[in-house]
Amino acid sequence: MTSLSNKPLFNQFLSSLLFFHLLLIVLHFISSSTAPVSSLSSPFAHSSSKVKIEEETKEAMALLNWKTSLHNKSQSLLSSWVGTNPCNWVEINCDHSGSVTHLNLSSYGLRVTLHNLNFQSLPNLLSLNLSYNSLSGIINPNISHLSKLSLLDLSVNQFTGRIPSEIGKLTSLHIIDLSVNRMTGLIPQDVGALISLSKLDFSFNNLTGVIPTSLGNLSNLTTLYLHTTQLSGSIPQELGMLSSLIDLKLTTNNLIDVIPISLGNLSKLTTLYLFENQLSGSIPQELGMLSSLTDLDLSINNLIGVIPTSLRNLSKLTTLDLSINQLSSSIPQELEMLSTLTDLLLSINNLTGVIPTSLGNLSSLTTLYLHTNQLSGSIPQELGMLSSLIDLELSSNNLTGVIPTSLGNLSNLTTLYLHSNQLSGSIPQELGMLSSLTDLELLVNNLTGVIPTSFGNLSNLTILYLDENQFSGSIPQELGMLSSLTNLGLSENNLTGVIPTSFGNLSKLTTIYLHTNRLSGSFLQEFGIVSSLSDLKLSFYNFVGIIFASIGTLTKLTYFRLFTNKLSDLISFEQNNFTQLKEFHIFGNQFTGHLPENVCSGGLLENFTAYDNYFIGSIPKSLRNCTSLNRVRLNGNQLIGNIGESFGIYPRLTYMELSYNKLYGELSANWGQCQNLASLKISNNDISGRLPLELGEASQLQVLILSSNKIHGKIPKELGKLKFLLGLYLDGNKFSGQVPYNFEMLSNLEQLNLANNNLSGLIPNLGKSKTF
Repeated sequence: MTSLSNKPLFNQFLSSLLFFHLLLIVLHFISSSTAPVSSLSSPFAHSSSKVKIEEETKEAMALLNWKTSLHNKSQSLLSSWVGTNPCNWVEINCDHSGSVTHLNLSSYGLRVTLHNLNFQSLPNLLSLNLSYNSLSGIINPNISHLSKLSLLDLSVNQFTGRIPSEIGKLTSLHIIDLSVNRMTGLIPQDVGALISLSKLDFSFNNLTGVIPTSLGNLSNLTTLYLHTTQLSGSIPQELGMLSSLIDLKLTTNNLIDVIPISLGNLSKLTTLYLFENQLSGSIPQELGMLSSLTDLDLSINNLIGVIPTSLRNLSKLTTLDLSINQLSSSIPQELEMLSTLTDLLLSINNLTGVIPTSLGNLSSLTTLYLHTNQLSGSIPQELGMLSSLIDLELSSNNLTGVIPTSLGNLSNLTTLYLHSNQLSGSIPQELGMLSSLTDLELLVNNLTGVIPTSFGNLSNLTILYLDENQFSGSIPQELGMLSSLTNLGLSENNLTGVIPTSFGNLSKLTTIYLHTNRLSGSFLQEFGIVSSLSDLKLSFYNFVGIIFASIGTLTKLTYFRLFTNKLSDLISFEQNNFTQLKEFHIFGNQFTGHLPENVCSGGLLENFTAYDNYFIGSIPKSLRNCTSLNRVRLNGNQLIGNIGESFGIYPRLTYMELSYNKLYGELSANWGQCQNLASLKISNNDISGRLPLELGEASQLQVLILSSNKIHGKIPKELGKLKFLLGLYLDGNKFSGQVPYNFEMLSNLEQLNLANNNLSGLIPNLGKSKTF
């Protein structure tokens, strides 16, 4: 009966169990009823996710495949390129869907080709910048698959081959830069299909052929760089249709024909560079319509005619360069209207007439080049108003009159070239006010008077050339204050007195020309202090006395010219250390003692002339192996020694003269190996023995003078091979036998002297030669 007493609890338990069971049945039914719906919707969601993953994987695999072809060092720079999500990799950007849109690896030092980069796997790429690397090979035509590409920059690499015509399919391109590569072939006409293009740069390549006329279709183009290639043909008229163009550079090509007048339509153009081509004809008046132009450079062409007066309309122009052409007529007064002009270069033309005074109104001018023309008249005083002027070059004209004192106002001037004119009068003291001046060249004029002492104020001056004038008086001591001076030329004037001792202060001096004046006195010891001196020319003086020992400290001396003076002792050269010496000229003095033993200690000596002195002793030993020698003249001394032991083989030697000395011994066969030797003169010595057969191998020999020696034996028939021989002097020796029959082959021989020998037989028919 107990179970009956608990019956309510039992019933409650059964009810709960039944409810739980029913709940499971309902849940199962719901699960079963919803299963078909779930199975219908899942394929779409799953498929979309799968496509996205496959796309990312495809792009990643394409980039990783390219990475494996990189040089090992290049691969290490892309260490983040791992996995299947390129959006996390260095220098890569993606869009919201995870597709690669930007690849920028500029200046990564990459060494690879594009051969293994599958462009078809990068359909959403907007910009590709691989500039400043070491990429090589060709640009693969499948680059056309980058249909959305806006920027393509492959500049400063080592690409070769042609520009693929398929690039014309990249119609979304705004910028294409293939500059500074090694690309060849033609520019494809297809480039004209890139109508969205704003910048095109194919410069610094080896492209050939003509500029495509299709470029005229690029109405959005602002920058067109085709310079420094090998393009030929004419400039297309169609370029005048590029209404948006701002910057046009076609320089350093082989372009011919005239400058198209259509370029005058380019109203937005600021830069027009056509220099270094072969353009001809006249400069179009229409260029005066380019109201936005700031830089116009037409230099280094074959342009003729006049400078158009229409250029006065270019109110924004800062640079006008028409130099190195064949322009004629006068300089237009109208150029004064170019108030913003900073650089005016009209040099190396055929311009005539006077320098316009109106140029003095160009207050912004920093550079004025009018040199190498046929300008006449005087230098306008008005040029002294150009307060901004830095560089003034008026040389190589026919200018007359005096140097204007107003030039002393040009406080910013660093370069003043007035040389090679017909200027007269004295140098204005006012030029000493040009405190910024570094280069002053007034040589080759008719200037008179004294050298201004005010030049001592030009503390920045590095070059001072006053040669070939009619200056008189003494050299101012004040020139010794020019502490920056490296080059000084005062030669071929009427200067008198002595060299100022203050020149010892010119510690930076490398070149000094004082020859052909009337200077006198002893040779300046202070020159030995100027350790930087490399070129010294003091010839045609009345110098007397000795060369001081301090001159031997000039270890950088390259050119030494001290000829035609009255100098005697040469004590310093016995101790010299001239390892840089290339030219050594001391002829026409009164030097005694020995020649400098180590004159070719540096092995660079080319020209050595010491003739007409009183030198004794032997030939310097350093000459024997001095293979750099070109010309040697030691004649007219009292040198002694065995000539057969004194000289070696000289592949560059063209002239050797040792006449009027006391050399003895036999001539060496080495002379025959001097393949460039044109003149060999060793007369009036004590040379004996036989004439070496090998002389016939000196194939360039034109003059052979061995007169007044003691050479004996037969004249070698091998001399008959010297087809360039003009003069042969063997007189005053002890030759015997007959004159070689093959001398008839010496068709160029003009002088033959065989007198005072022991020859016999007949002289061969020598045609035009004069025989003694």
